Amino acid sequence: MRNRIILIALAVFVWAGLKAIDDLVTGPELLFLLAALLFMMISHSVWLFGAQDEWQKKARRYMRTTVRRQVPSVRKILKSKSIRSEDGEWHPWVDIFISAKNEGRVIGSTVKRMFEIDYDQFYVWVIDDMSDDDMPEVLTQLRKEYPRLRVVTRAPGSYPGKSAALNDALPLSKGDVVAVFDADAYVEPDFLKKVLPVLAPDHVGAVQAQKRIYDYQTDNLPRFQDAEYALDSYFQVGRDLIGGAVELRGNGQLIKRNALIDVNGWNNKAITDDLDLSMRLLINNWDIRFCPNAAVWEEGVTTVKALMRQRRRWAEGSIRRYLDYIFPLNSPTRLSLVERLDTLVFTVYFLVPAVVFLEFTNNVIRFLTGSQTYGSFLALGYLAVLLISQINFFIAVRMYRGMPVMKAFFHSICVTAYVYLHWVPCILVSFAQILFGKQVSTWHRTEHVGQHST
Repeated sequence: MRNRIILIALAVFVWAGLKAIDDLVTGPELLFLLAALLFMMISHSVWLFGAQDEWQKKARRYMRTTVRRQVPSVRKILKSKSIRSEDGEWHPWVDIFISAKNEGRVIGSTVKRMFEIDYDQFYVWVIDDMSDDDMPEVLTQLRKEYPRLRVVTRAPGSYPGKSAALNDALPLSKGDVVAVFDADAYVEPDFLKKVLPVLAPDHVGAVQAQKRIYDYQTDNLPRFQDAEYALDSYFQVGRDLIGGAVELRGNGQLIKRNALIDVNGWNNKAITDDLDLSMRLLINNWDIRFCPNAAVWEEGVTTVKALMRQRRRWAEGSIRRYLDYIFPLNSPTRLSLVERLDTLVFTVYFLVPAVVFLEFTNNVIRFLTGSQTYGSFLALGYLAVLLISQINFFIAVRMYRGMPVMKAFFHSICVTAYVYLHWVPCILVSFAQILFGKQVSTWHRTEHVGQHST
């Protein structure tokens, strides 16, 4: 109900502002709003690109003046230099949490991979979230092989969801750092050695690694998802460089225990545990960093139905977390000016599809009633949105996937079309759910196939 009231109040506020504009300037009010949102998107994209472009130049200067031997890539040097903490001796105990339900097909290989991590102080905790497949039997066998494996079995009737499962394991563990992975995750053996230095400074509460889709998944749908993850890496690195609001992504995230305790753990009612935790860390003055040279691989969904269910949950969770924390997020005592601006612009990416839909509906009504329409201006606005997105995707797959220019050009066009074909309806349905639904949507896990390749 609270989110519904806030959303309606925001809509009334925006409507009043548009009417005020209409009294001063003749024309379509929503197109004025769309133009303002487009300006914000363009400015933010240029800001993030400028930060990373300067970052690249510094790396090239470093190579010319310092490095006298061949190295793998400019970006790799830059990232390793930019994330090195002052205290290189920090060596905390790490508790690796894997919340899993009916993951008998993948949990065995995932646990084995975790114990290949080159680090001497960690436990792996698998939280069995009331599984009814063969996962309990698989875990029983694994415990015989790995003495540092801990299994938490949730009782029937426990509060549902990933957040609640993680909260059940938190008081049982004692490590200084909690690392959270999905049941299908794979990381390189040096993962913790790359990420922990980023987490070492006192003001840093959490770090997110770069997410990747397994290379063996060569169909278009998983490859498009990997391009989305490349764009996320591009945005996250940019936000980190400008001092903006970096966000956690659930898989491949490390959080300090004292930061978790400070924000009272995970929110059991959140349908996107990672985004909700990101907001609460942010408003409690904990920095979140991004580590692009450490990656976590996961399965991409392989069907449109699974994709839509996953993205519907992401969209609703993203919108709700902004509504849940709208007041502290806009407080100058909680967030810096850059963090507030950065967070504001990212809400725009959810508002634009709604504004385009409203203006399209408005033009249809005008056409049916014989009033003046503004279809050509709306089309130009929508093309501008697509162009901005396509440019961002092009840069992202070039920078974070090393894709050749022509392939990146055509791939970014396809990915842009794919993103708007599924994200626009997901966002619209999410707004409708918040406004008219009786309750928050139910959390659903993503199905994992169980194949693997590295």
